[in-house]
Amino acid sequence: MKLADILKLEMRLPLNLIEIDEKLLKDIQANGITEPIEIRVREDGSQIVWDGLHRLAIAVKLNLDSVPVIYTPM
Repeated sequence: MKLADILKLEMRLPLNLIEIDEKLLKDIQANGITEPIEIRVREDGSQIVWDGLHRLAIAVKLNLDSVPVIYTPM
């Protein structure tokens, strides 16, 4: 999913509160994001970024175009 589209969604926590883990940053630089960002879908169809906020913060820092996501119902 395009990073710009993910950033428009509600987040469980604001990204500016997420600390960048240098080990994870280096892993993502070398291998990309291998575990999808989890987006939960509410009954009304609205979406919230639920899991993967550290990966998402790193994607923003690295200016990635898109990241893998998985949708799960709430």
